[in-house]
Amino acid sequence: MAAVEAWFLAGPVDRRLMPVEVTADGSPPAVVNLPQAGFYVGASGIAAPPVEHVYVLADRRDGIEVYQYQQPPSEAGG
Repeated sequence: MAAVEAWFLAGPVDRRLMPVEVTADGSPPAVVNLPQAGFYVGASGIAAPPVEHVYVLADRRDGIEVYQYQQPPSEAGG
């Protein structure tokens, strides 16, 4: 797997560096989707669908790709 180092800003993985797999042409993806994982603890017998957090390629700093968190419309106030 070919990957680049990426820095994630805001959202659930704020300020973390992680590898991101590159596309077939060697460029970083324009969007990275990070599904929320973990345990289900709740009153209902059925878990809600997983939450997917979206990060958009925003910049490149010192050779590191920078992804910015894209808030869901419900969190962004609209």
